[in-house]
Amino acid sequence: MAVTARPHDLLRLSGAAALDDTPPGWVPASIAACPWGVVRRAPHPPGLVPVGIRGPERWQRHAALVPRDAVIRSVPPEELRERRPWLPLLAVTLSAVALLLAGELEGDTTWGPIGGVGFELATGQPVTHPGSDLDLLIRAPRRLDRALTTRLAAVFTALPGKVDCQLETPGGGIALAEWVRAGGPVMARTDHGPCLVDDPWAPA
Repeated sequence: MAVTARPHDLLRLSGAAALDDTPPGWVPASIAACPWGVVRRAPHPPGLVPVGIRGPERWQRHAALVPRDAVIRSVPPEELRERRPWLPLLAVTLSAVALLLAGELEGDTTWGPIGGVGFELATGQPVTHPGSDLDLLIRAPRRLDRALTTRLAAVFTALPGKVDCQLETPGGGIALAEWVRAGGPVMARTDHGPCLVDDPWAPA
């Protein structure tokens, strides 16, 4: 079964998924209990997918490569935006975000929750806590108007819970807040590491 594997997608792994290295001792038990990984940005050879594995503790994070044929399901953040977290503050904040973005985004610009909230909504495994941010991803293959991004950043700041929004652009992932306030280059996260870019929508 062919599956997509874009940054921030949630991947359900087969029970026999083999990692490319010798992971910390908590990783096999974590995968057995919750067989999911999050696609991350990293160089990788053909046939392997870079993922992040979460453990039950907040400090338990492991970067790994898994065989593409061990992925049995891919859940993009866009599929999660109609679901709601179990914590009321996060649920209210996500509902407000959904209402806002329904009237602001159009065309092939899409969005969805990522981070702990996205993981929780995809897997059913509670991982958020009262101090958790609502991490969002806006996939923006085409340039977003500066007035729009400024307006979104201002509204996000006024919501009940803290919102941390990333823009997925052709030049990599950038923080919405940094893009709005930057007068020069911004940090873009790419498969080959972070780099400064003046215009993340400029042709490569």
